[in-house]
Amino acid sequence: MAGLRARIAATAVAATAAALLAVFLLVGPAVRARSIEESRETLQAEAALLARLVDEPLASGREPSLLDRIVDDAARESPGRRFTIVAPDGRVLADSAASGPQLATLENHSQRPEVTQAIAFGRGSDIRRSATVGDDLLYVAVAIRRGGRLLGVSRIARPVVRVEQEVARLRRSIVWALAIAFLLTAVLALALSASLAGPLRQIMDSARRFAAGDLSARSRVDRADEMGELARILNHSADQLQARLTELARERARADAILSSMDEGLLAVDHQGTVLLANESLCRGLSLRHPAGRHYLEAVRQSEVAALVEEVLRTGARREAEVHVHHVRRVYALLGGPFPGMEGAPHGAVVTFHDITDRRRVEQIRRDFVANASHELRTPLTSIRGFVEALEDGALTEPANAQRFLAKIRLHAERMAALVGDLLELSRLESGERPPRWEWVAPMEIVEDVVASLGELAASKQMTLSARDAGVPEVETDGERLRRILENIVENAIKYTPAGGTVEVTAQEAGGSAVVVVQDDGPGIAAEHLPRIFERFYRVDKARSRAIGGTGLGLAIVRHLAESIGARVSVSSDVGVGTRFTVTVPAGAKSA
Repeated sequence: MAGLRARIAATAVAATAAALLAVFLLVGPAVRARSIEESRETLQAEAALLARLVDEPLASGREPSLLDRIVDDAARESPGRRFTIVAPDGRVLADSAASGPQLATLENHSQRPEVTQAIAFGRGSDIRRSATVGDDLLYVAVAIRRGGRLLGVSRIARPVVRVEQEVARLRRSIVWALAIAFLLTAVLALALSASLAGPLRQIMDSARRFAAGDLSARSRVDRADEMGELARILNHSADQLQARLTELARERARADAILSSMDEGLLAVDHQGTVLLANESLCRGLSLRHPAGRHYLEAVRQSEVAALVEEVLRTGARREAEVHVHHVRRVYALLGGPFPGMEGAPHGAVVTFHDITDRRRVEQIRRDFVANASHELRTPLTSIRGFVEALEDGALTEPANAQRFLAKIRLHAERMAALVGDLLELSRLESGERPPRWEWVAPMEIVEDVVASLGELAASKQMTLSARDAGVPEVETDGERLRRILENIVENAIKYTPAGGTVEVTAQEAGGSAVVVVQDDGPGIAAEHLPRIFERFYRVDKARSRAIGGTGLGLAIVRHLAESIGARVSVSSDVGVGTRFTVTVPAGAKSA
């Protein structure tokens, strides 16, 4: 374990050393470059200031001695710098390193890079060895302009060795900082390796006991880091292994429980057709009693099942079939395959019974919907086409007939538009495209609004339409959807109740819920039609419904609207007495 501790510490120290070395190698050049850049910016500011000092003497053409004094004064204020004033043609007019006759001996500076750049761009810089002072210098030059005229160039130079000295001082500081960090890291690595070695020793002891078969051994390491996680994993693995050994002892009983809880029916027979297993779902679905031990023909009296079992027993191949079990009114999809027999015995057969009654019902509803939608659209389209052909054949020249035909075309077009609108509304409700907007509403206010909005329709048929408040509480629901539910139901009641009839809307409370009852004294609905009136396109009296102008989708929309807000809609009716629709909205429909 001491070797592991040493390896952990050595690895941490080596990684830290590599990281610190990388930092030093990356920071060193950057420090030098930054120092030179800062020096360049400082010299540029000083050169610009010098240019401001000498632009007036240069512009007025005063004696060169004045420029010499200005340059020398600047040099005294900034030790270690060389100040130079260069004429536009490259002649040196003043220099802090030379004066008087020495200026004439200085070579022309017109080709100096920093001077060329300053004349061209206003400023320039360069690093090179000076022939005058014999050192590497950083040169910075700034153009001297007045009134848009170039008067010369102000140049300042600083030995690069000064910058290097500053960089060296910074590097020494960085090295000391990195060395201290390295030492601290080494000390921390040794301390942390000691804290890791102890828990790891405990984990290894527990692992040795696991390997020896002692599943009661548990690691006592309780930490929030990876060591603690490793200890918990080992303990969990031991728990799982012990649970698995216990589970294997009860596997047969659990398998029986699984088969009993399957939704699909399962039938297994041996090579002679004797039932070995029939799970609870099969017995319940086919009303079987004690099928095990009997021949499958006695247990399941269905020719399609017998044919599939015989085919599997004969060929050993998988087979599929569909069977209608009439005595239980269900449809099953059968899937049969070979079932391994005892050693040396032929294979048996296993058949699963998947209840597809609901799927077939949905498919039938879809087919009915397509057929009904096609029929509902074909009728107005046929009428429109017939009226258009009549107009084309000459009815346009007969104003009275033309106007009548156009009115019929408009009527059928509006009927088609209403049908398409209702279909789109159903699609949006089924897809959940627009969720309900929950709010606390007073159902009686909605009832009164619906009665008021449909009052004119009722008056046109000399009918009595009234609202009655029997004490109804506020409910949390979508007020607009509740309004549309009631509008559809009340409008249907008015349409299908003969002239002079009565429609009453009552709002009341029942069990904490709001209940709205729409009662009419119309012809009523026969009992056989009641379970289907909420289906799409279902009409009790097809001819009368189309004559009234309905699309056959109103009550289907009512059902979907009610489901979307957690409400319930029910209907009861007596032929010749009237029909009663009941809408129940829970007080907390949102939570429901």
